[in-house]
Amino acid sequence: AKLERAASVARTIRERPWFGPLGSALDVGAGTGLLTFELAPFAREMTAFDVSSGMLEVLEAKAAERGETVAVTAGPLESLGKFDFIFSLLAFHHIPDVHSYVSRLTQQHLRPGGRLLVADLVATPNVRRFHKPGEQVGQHYEHEGFPLKTVESWFRACEEFDYVDIPLP
Repeated sequence: AKLERAASVARTIRERPWFGPLGSALDVGAGTGLLTFELAPFAREMTAFDVSSGMLEVLEAKAAERGETVAVTAGPLESLGKFDFIFSLLAFHHIPDVHSYVSRLTQQHLRPGGRLLVADLVATPNVRRFHKPGEQVGQHYEHEGFPLKTVESWFRACEEFDYVDIPLP
């Protein structure tokens, strides 16, 4: 299901009217690289950032297996440069203060004219089914999805805001 989900999100991204060669790209919360590898062929440079060294080890092994060049880093975020495209798949619900994090990404790491894309959970009654039964807010993740108004508030300062609801497999 995870591979199908990443492929579905990548397909939706590639279908956006703005999509084209990505220049330098940063996957925030890359995990094992599910979306990283889907978008890497379209990027001049791909960087995968995650706070979990275990996840990054898996990502590095996959990159070596595939013969793909992906810069892998556990940060800190402040040490990373600027990127043309910053994206994230299902990582933002693990971040306590998402609004501040989005501000940091857009102000410190996004090049002028760049694009920030966040694919995460919508707050619905079924969102709990995404996590394992024993996982709890505050211990394993910080948010049970996000209402659209909350997501819009993260991007108020941006020139352009695009929202797409992607039904995931």
